[in-house]
Amino acid sequence: MKILAIYPWTHISSSALMINGKLVSAGPEERYNRQKWSIDFPIRSAEWCLRDSGLKWKDLDIIVVPWNPAHNINSASSRWDNNIRWRGELLSNIPTNIMKSLKEKPADKMEISFGKTKILYLNHHECHAASAFFGSGFKRSDFLTIDGHGETETCVSGYFNGNKLVKTNSIHYPHSVGLLYGTFTDFLGFKPDSDEWKTMALASYHTKKNTFEKKADKLYRLTKNGFELDLSFFDYYHFDKKPNFFNKKFCELFGPPRLKNTKITSRHHQIAAALQRAFEKIVFHLLEITKKKGCKSGNVVLAGGAAMNCVFNGLLTKKGIYKNNFIPPWPDDSGVGIGATYLANFIYKKKIHIKYPTNVYLGPSFSNKQIYETIKKYNLKYQKPKNLYSFVAEKIARGNLIGWFQDRMEFSHRALGNRSIIADPRKKSFKDKVNLAIKYRESFRPFAPATLEEHAEKIFDLKKSEKVYFMEKAVKVRKKWKNKIPAVVHVDDTARVQTVSKKLTPKFYKLIEEFNKLTGVPVLLNTSFNLNGEPVVLSPSDA
Repeated sequence: MKILAIYPWTHISSSALMINGKLVSAGPEERYNRQKWSIDFPIRSAEWCLRDSGLKWKDLDIIVVPWNPAHNINSASSRWDNNIRWRGELLSNIPTNIMKSLKEKPADKMEISFGKTKILYLNHHECHAASAFFGSGFKRSDFLTIDGHGETETCVSGYFNGNKLVKTNSIHYPHSVGLLYGTFTDFLGFKPDSDEWKTMALASYHTKKNTFEKKADKLYRLTKNGFELDLSFFDYYHFDKKPNFFNKKFCELFGPPRLKNTKITSRHHQIAAALQRAFEKIVFHLLEITKKKGCKSGNVVLAGGAAMNCVFNGLLTKKGIYKNNFIPPWPDDSGVGIGATYLANFIYKKKIHIKYPTNVYLGPSFSNKQIYETIKKYNLKYQKPKNLYSFVAEKIARGNLIGWFQDRMEFSHRALGNRSIIADPRKKSFKDKVNLAIKYRESFRPFAPATLEEHAEKIFDLKKSEKVYFMEKAVKVRKKWKNKIPAVVHVDDTARVQTVSKKLTPKFYKLIEEFNKLTGVPVLLNTSFNLNGEPVVLSPSDA
């Protein structure tokens, strides 16, 4: 069975292809059209996925979309669907009017067929859950998904018992943890639904309790089934009718908002920290509810945009609500299409071919011939050292910045060793060097350490068995190592670590191994291979 997922017009559009239960390729549209956070219809990424497997559109059994418009149709405005302007609108007009007339609960899925092609629409949060569960390696697991909003839901929890996905709890729009975080992101002068990780980075600058925490607690209340926001402080649910996610009452509580590109002060650090604490209180409360209603497996998977919060993720093991936890490398909407392929395949075939750790290297690769042609085109100098790894490791140790371009592009917001910029972590000044030379981003944002997995426990506050393959968690750097790798240690002594596997990323592993032989430090500074405002590089020409 050949299943292609497409997900356009959201925070970042993407495509993914599954063949006979195996995920074979995936890519965000931004890498192909070179527009950061592109929400265009993902035609370029979809066509690449098909070409990569020698397929055409007519070869597909199912095209799956991780959004179920049945939930939106039931409440659609009559001004939109009562009259049509051209006959093509019969495609939407007829099902819309019939579904509204039925006055029944929206169906769990929708299908449209033309010829041999079937288009399947699935519930957004169920696809998020599938994107995490099927890559986790768990046979049974609870799940919790949290984002800005799906069709109607903002949080969904339940469990997968090996035979079916069971939903036990949900919270509906406009009560949203994701949009609570987006409101503070907007208030702090950043772009909501995009720059939340900047807000998270700011929060680390104030680790002690502060007066804004009590104020943040006024914005929500914990309930038996989850939480409720006090909507009188927010304008995000007015969409384009209001200029900001926050309103006048919010400003009366927290003071004047920060304007874009103005100075960041201690007050802003404290407000960001208050938000992060509120976020943690709410999500841990949701996890307790999830476990109470779960399948008693001791396992949990998290997905949705909120699962990009690596500071919270780093607390999961220490909190101990669950024995085991898993966050996929694509928890936000960029990866919800991957979940849709898993779920569609499970609905029709119930067979998934996946091995843990999950393969994230699902994008294009390029031959030496293609790379050589690019070098000639741009008239660049080049070398082919006998031992690439020792050659590059020595360059890094001498203070050079390296663009590391290998094999298939990773499907992740984070560079995981195939499209990376790499530097020496031993000097604190290298953080500023990377920023000034390449990234041009805010100085308060940290860079990540990539470390050989067998050395991770001695350097970072991780259990021996704990692996962090996708930079999904921020953890404490052990005291003995803080001064050895200062370029990758954040202001609160944490680092968003990547444990590098010889099996998963053999070339990147060999490079770090050679650097360790030279320096005694099995760690490299790793950041994505791109300029600020650009997507991660895809091709040799981009590089």
